[in-house]
Amino acid sequence: MNFTIERAAFLTAAKRTAQLAPSASPLEVLKCALLEIDTGTRCLHMTATNMEVTLRQDVPLLAYEGGDTTFAIDAKLLSAMLTNLPGNTVECCKGDKDTLALSSDHAYYQVPVTSGKGFPRMNIPIPEGMVKLSGVPSMVRRAAFATDPNNSNMPLLRCVNLRLTADGLRAVGSDGVCIVSAKGDKQCTGDQTFLIPAANLEKLAQLCEEKDTFSVGMADRQLVFVKEGFRFAARLMHGSYVDTDSLIAGTQNTFTVLSDSEELRRTLQAATAACMDNRTILHFDGDRLTLRCTGEVGSSNAALTVIPLTGQPAGDYCFAVDRLERCLRALRGTVTLGIAQTGMLTLSTEDAFYMQTQLRITAPKAKPARKKAAKAA
Repeated sequence: MNFTIERAAFLTAAKRTAQLAPSASPLEVLKCALLEIDTGTRCLHMTATNMEVTLRQDVPLLAYEGGDTTFAIDAKLLSAMLTNLPGNTVECCKGDKDTLALSSDHAYYQVPVTSGKGFPRMNIPIPEGMVKLSGVPSMVRRAAFATDPNNSNMPLLRCVNLRLTADGLRAVGSDGVCIVSAKGDKQCTGDQTFLIPAANLEKLAQLCEEKDTFSVGMADRQLVFVKEGFRFAARLMHGSYVDTDSLIAGTQNTFTVLSDSEELRRTLQAATAACMDNRTILHFDGDRLTLRCTGEVGSSNAALTVIPLTGQPAGDYCFAVDRLERCLRALRGTVTLGIAQTGMLTLSTEDAFYMQTQLRITAPKAKPARKKAAKAA
């Protein structure tokens, strides 16, 4: 079997399979990309899976000799070889032995392959009634950070709740302490809801660009994303998600201030130099917001000027540093920061609304007093 293929297209597909195929797996075959030559369509089908998500890509062949062929090759090895090959096209030759030869200009590789018989055949159907969706990376960035990927007791908190509404797509994430509701593609409308593990959505975001437009639909308990030469299927979860709309609608701020998300993030970073317990206190005083932390080695604080919008900004409120920092990394531009009647922190931008539960303010532990040395008798 011999085939010739455009190197750039082959490399793009190989890099995606290398990103999806797990580096560590008890099944060696999952580290591979499954390559299938289809003489009917004169395409190379490339498939990778981690048993949660599956990716299939179709790359046209420039020339081909031989019959239909299937084999598996280490995904990261294939990507590395194609990265280093110098030419515009790649010639591949697979003989009777379990080896594949790749050549381009003056470079040549010969590497082992397997038959691919043990590769799991994950079906990627084409759903009916699909909708158009774009802007996947930004949607995932604004919502996935708020989920809890390690929560084994409540699996739904590992998920992003995708909601098709009359006003467009919304993505909701929560770890039980914070909640984010982010706007997605306004043209992606309907009346459906999907629960998809955030890790699966993050895989898709790594494999595509902001401008990519997908046809999206559900089939066989999978959410399927399709564009030319590209099919991505992710396992869905089932269950009732928390009614975040009611929670958000029932939250009323006692005061709000206006700031910049990046400036707020830098101030938080400066204030947490002495942070030892993952807590920061936000002190509001009119147009001045001070963030301070106290640890065993001392204390640190940083301040910024904000613009009061409603109410009388005043008081001290304590929040988890790691959650707040992840939120500020995900948000962009001008942000309205507020404190609700329950002490809840709210952050809202044009594209997202975020809530975080207040922590109890605790006094720093006093250092134990030194005992006086006993007087000599």
